[in-house]
Amino acid sequence: MNKFLPNSFDALFVKKDNLGNYSLSVEKNTISKIDNNEVIIKVLYSSLNYKDMLICSGNPGLVRKYPHIPGIDAAGIIVNSKSKKFKKDDKVMIVAQPLGVRSNGGLAQYIKVQSDWVEKIPKNFSIKNSMIFGTAGFTASLAAMTLLKNGLKKSKKPILISGATGGVGIIAIYILSKLGFSISAVTTKKKEKFLKKMGATEVISYDQLNCFSNLPLLKIKYSAIIDNVGGNIIKFSSKQLDNNGKILSVGIASGDSVEISIMPFILRGIQLIGINSENSIPSLRKKIWKNIVKFSKDKKLQNIYKECNLKDVPKIIKKIKLNKNIGRYIVKMD
Repeated sequence: MNKFLPNSFDALFVKKDNLGNYSLSVEKNTISKIDNNEVIIKVLYSSLNYKDMLICSGNPGLVRKYPHIPGIDAAGIIVNSKSKKFKKDDKVMIVAQPLGVRSNGGLAQYIKVQSDWVEKIPKNFSIKNSMIFGTAGFTASLAAMTLLKNGLKKSKKPILISGATGGVGIIAIYILSKLGFSISAVTTKKKEKFLKKMGATEVISYDQLNCFSNLPLLKIKYSAIIDNVGGNIIKFSSKQLDNNGKILSVGIASGDSVEISIMPFILRGIQLIGINSENSIPSLRKKIWKNIVKFSKDKKLQNIYKECNLKDVPKIIKKIKLNKNIGRYIVKMD
C-alpha cells in the first residue's frame, strides 16, 4: 500500500462484456506503486468532454483495452512525486494531453500519471476554474489564437461557429466576441437568448447554411469558420467563406470524412487548418492559460457549466451521446 493513499478509492470504470456491450460503474480502485517521473494526484475536479463520451461508448479509435477509467481532464493536489518538476501539495492540472486515452483517466479520486502531462495551476486561478475551462476552453482559446496568427481582421462578415452550445463552441463565441468579432452561431438547439448573452451576433440553424445547394460557390457570408462538428459543415460553409478565409477543423461529432469541392480553395484562396490542442508546446500553453485566466474573471462564464458527482456521470454521458447537453459539466470528486 502507498502511504500517501487510502486502501482504495472511487473510480469510474468502462467495461466491455463478451457480447461487445459497454457499461459504466463506479467501483473501488487502487494504485500499488509509483515509478520515476510519475506523480500521484488527489483529483478534486474533472470534467466531461465529447471525447469522454466516445471512450465510454467503446470507440475503438480511442481505447481498445477494457476495463478502462475515462476522463481526459483532471485537476487536484499532488500527494506523491518522483519527478523533479513537482513536489507534494503542488496544485496541478492535466489538460489537452493523452490522459484517458493512452492511460487511465481523470474520473477517479486518485490518479497516477507521467509528470510530462502535468502543469501547475496558474496564479490567481483555482483548481475548479481549471476544469470549468479544461480541454474545451484550451481548445477554444487555441482556435482564436490560430485565427489571429493567420491574419484574421475584424470584418462586417461574422465568424461562423458550429456546435455552438458545446464547451468549445460557447467559449470560442465568448473569446472572439470580446475581441470585437461578429459571431454567427450554428446550433440545433433553441438557445438563442443564451448564445447571444455569450456574445453571438446571430444564431442560425444548419438549414440556414444553404445546405441543399449544389453550386460550388455561394454568396460570401463569413470571414472565418470554426467547425466543432465535422461532416458536411465544411462542405457547405466553405462555399460561403470570404477570400483568403480560414476554416478551423476542431471536431468530428457528425463524421470524419466529407466530399467537398476544391473550387472555394482555388478561386477564393481559402485554407483548412486542423486544431489539435495536444500538440501545443509549453510556451504556447503558458500563453493560452494566461489568456484564459484573464477572461475567466467575467461572471458571465459562470453560466457555462453544471457541477455533478462521480455517480452522476453515467447519466450525463447518455445526455451527451443524445446531444441533449448545453455547455460544460465538471465533476467534483468528494
